[in-house]
Amino acid sequence: MPPSFRPMLQDAPPKPKGLFYPLHSIDQFCVLIHIYDVKRLVVTGLPCPPDAWENWLGKHKAGKKIDQRIVSLFEVLDNTNSSDLREISKYVESQIEAFEPHSIVCHGFGVSMTLLSLMRLQRSGSFLNPSITIFNGALRGVSLFRANHPLRIQWLPYKRAAAEVLGHGGQVDLRLRAHMGRIRAMYRYIVMFNLVEGVASRLQLERMVGVSSTPALRMPMQMIVSPNDPYIPYDAIQQLRMDFRIKTYHEIPYGHFPY
Repeated sequence: MPPSFRPMLQDAPPKPKGLFYPLHSIDQFCVLIHIYDVKRLVVTGLPCPPDAWENWLGKHKAGKKIDQRIVSLFEVLDNTNSSDLREISKYVESQIEAFEPHSIVCHGFGVSMTLLSLMRLQRSGSFLNPSITIFNGALRGVSLFRANHPLRIQWLPYKRAAAEVLGHGGQVDLRLRAHMGRIRAMYRYIVMFNLVEGVASRLQLERMVGVSSTPALRMPMQMIVSPNDPYIPYDAIQQLRMDFRIKTYHEIPYGHFPY
């Protein structure tokens, strides 16, 4: 059986109140995750290279190698043809089914793809029950007035975009340059959903995911949130927390890139 988180009861910084780990340093997460991990799947965001996550999380627990699989955005794009997150997340879904992880760590676009995948698996009657750790990410409620990078990326040259990421403390998977056209198209989908459907309404989420309401996933979930993310508005992250009724919550400023 996969492990469950064992949090202490304390008020979470933003509402709603819930279960909250006192996390004083982002590096404490590496200690925390090693306590519970046996078989871990990491679904990365843009433009994170897999080795950045591998170097940060490590592969060992009490001297033993952890069975770890890292699914990068490059891998997802390289194995799909669409620019629609609903479609490309089906590749992540297939990897979850094949790997059968005890724990999933996701970040950025990886959050969207992981949650879309898990909701489809839950609807299909899957018995998978991994523990989910969510770093900053969003599924709806992203204001283009507060997060204008979906628009800026349409004309921002690759080198300037990469330099911006490095300036914010991130690392760049150089292989993604070959997929810049599709990455821009992914952001155009986000702009379209914002402008046409209005992501503040529940109807938007229903049409994106293809379900009648926002489901609470059965598996244990925790969020490790940075309130000073330069790309994802804090309100959108809190919207995700409320949509999925996530009570186990940590908050510590790490910008956008936890590693």
